[in-house]
Amino acid sequence: MICCWQQILLAQIPGFDKVRWAALSSAQRCRFIHELELETLDSAAFMAICLPLTVIAEKEQDHRVAWLLQFYCFQQRGNLKRSAEDNIALLSELEKSASDEGWQTEQIVAGHYLAFEKHYAGQLPHEALYVHILKEFGQMEVFGFEKFRDFNMLWLTYHNGRFMYQLDDFDKALQFFHVGEKFIETTKSGGHISILVLNHLQTIYQHQKDYEKGIAYAQKILRIAQSSSTANPAEQIFYRQWQGLASVDIASMLVGQGKLAEGEAFADQGYELAKATDKIVSLAAMNLEYEALQVLIFTKLELGKLEDAGLLLRRLDELYDRVGGHYENYFNNIEYFECHAKYEEMRGALAAAMRYTRLAQPLQDSLERRNDARKLEQLKQRLDAEKYTERIRLIENEKELQEWLRNAAFAILTLMLLLAYGWFHRQRHLRRQKEAELEAARSELAALTQNFREKSEIAANLRLELENRSATGERSQYLEQLTRSTILTDDDWLRFRTVFEKVHPGFMEEQKTLQPDLTPAELRYLVLEKLQLSTHEMANMLGVNDNTVRKTRARLRRKIEREEER
Repeated sequence: MICCWQQILLAQIPGFDKVRWAALSSAQRCRFIHELELETLDSAAFMAICLPLTVIAEKEQDHRVAWLLQFYCFQQRGNLKRSAEDNIALLSELEKSASDEGWQTEQIVAGHYLAFEKHYAGQLPHEALYVHILKEFGQMEVFGFEKFRDFNMLWLTYHNGRFMYQLDDFDKALQFFHVGEKFIETTKSGGHISILVLNHLQTIYQHQKDYEKGIAYAQKILRIAQSSSTANPAEQIFYRQWQGLASVDIASMLVGQGKLAEGEAFADQGYELAKATDKIVSLAAMNLEYEALQVLIFTKLELGKLEDAGLLLRRLDELYDRVGGHYENYFNNIEYFECHAKYEEMRGALAAAMRYTRLAQPLQDSLERRNDARKLEQLKQRLDAEKYTERIRLIENEKELQEWLRNAAFAILTLMLLLAYGWFHRQRHLRRQKEAELEAARSELAALTQNFREKSEIAANLRLELENRSATGERSQYLEQLTRSTILTDDDWLRFRTVFEKVHPGFMEEQKTLQPDLTPAELRYLVLEKLQLSTHEMANMLGVNDNTVRKTRARLRRKIEREEER
């Protein structure tokens, strides 16, 4: 039964094929859902489509499609009669899941509606909403407004612009509405919101007395309302009334420019469209005719058409009796009394004109007081919002500074650790290199010393042989020359000294410091003694006899003793 029920529901979706749906990518499925225009359906039709698609999305673990269907459940909140608490809970979950998945567009959209739902529920003050709107707009601008088209960018900008409009912050309101203007679509679902956005733009420019722009936007409204075709009676009334409102607004602005003849034509047209008929006798319809008729009468009076104005005033009196006492028209009655006052004045009935003027005066005073109070409250709200924004900005700047300092400290610490690590490795490398050089020098010094010892032994053997031959009377000039040669030549000494200083750095300089009058021969003796050579080995290496080495040693001892006595 459940399967049959799902098949029946799925069959109601235009263009739906289950096999084809399963083969689509997540992005293609989302596109399919957006094109269904689910927000335009009644609750029964919506649930008939949403439920089976949700089951399939969850079965295939298509989280983005499941998210989108939940979002459209929120869009159907009116038809589904969802409570504010349910809406806030759903939007909070949607925002969190979008954030977890990294879906920036969806996160911003969910955050937008969540902020306004909280504001309507009294959970978010207007200052916080003001800050949220500015931050949100900046994010949209960075990501690109086009990315929000599927989520009805026109509605998003309308919400934000209307909030700023209600604060009389017209500059920001214009900024939002102009962005929304780029996404105006005169489709079945887009005509209503398009008219509302254009009407706010028109009203702002009309308020600023920029009638050229105001008229241009009113004409756009008129074209949209005229081109919209629908079989729905309620929608037919909506578009007809907006044709009347746009025509009346154009007439009012043309009169403001002094273009009375053109203004009269639009006023006549607007009144005919706004006139309450037998089919439309609601309070809203009569209010609309009441307002349109005032503009038309004022235009007729400006043109001096007293007879036409008189006939229209009779209908205006009828409407005043029926809707004039309603609270919505309390201040609209000012124009009613002013129309009568001007008409009576032009007829020469000054007493009647004065009476109507006196009737209008209390209402005018009351309106001015209300407007002053409203402006004061709006100014206070704007100041509070701007102060709150500045406070949030300072807090965010402080956070950014703290984060920057923390990152800078971390970067510096990391750099210091890297430098320390590099310095440590370099020092270890240099130490190892010096140790290797020292070991090589020691080996070389040992080799040199051994070589000198071998040379010393050869020299000793040569002397012995020379003595033996001398005893037998044989002489060898070559042998005598060898025995008299210095084993440690100047070149040998330089090479030996270089290696010795590597093994015993600073030894020679230290000896020179201790004994400033130290001779080169004595220095050589000290170096050889440092190597712990015997007297005979030193004598052979220096090319002297043992007695010379002993004398050198004794002379050094006397120098040292004299130095110590000083």
